[in-house]
Amino acid sequence: MSVINDLYSLLFGRVGPAKGTDIDLAEHGRAGGISTGQPFKFIDSVNYAIKITESGSYTYIAYANPGTLESEDKWKAMRLDETSGIRIEWADGDTNFDNLASDLTALTYS
Repeated sequence: MSVINDLYSLLFGRVGPAKGTDIDLAEHGRAGGISTGQPFKFIDSVNYAIKITESGSYTYIAYANPGTLESEDKWKAMRLDETSGIRIEWADGDTNFDNLASDLTALTYS
């Protein structure tokens, strides 16, 4: 018996995909693909408004949807710490869009 038939037998209690109503593992046995039109890997093509601030050995970067005001708490903010190599730290310790961008240096990063 082949590995595929052994797997099919284990999953469906049959020797192999003999019936047209059996699940087609080539299409449905993986994430993304034929039925959704979305491949395994994809690129996020959303354009963001970006604010960059440099201060000492830190570079602060924030981004949000276009048109978001810096005074709105809808920004994702990070800090690049270049004191010993490059280390990325996130505002509030998370990647949520819930920060103000009016003063990136005043946020708490970890």
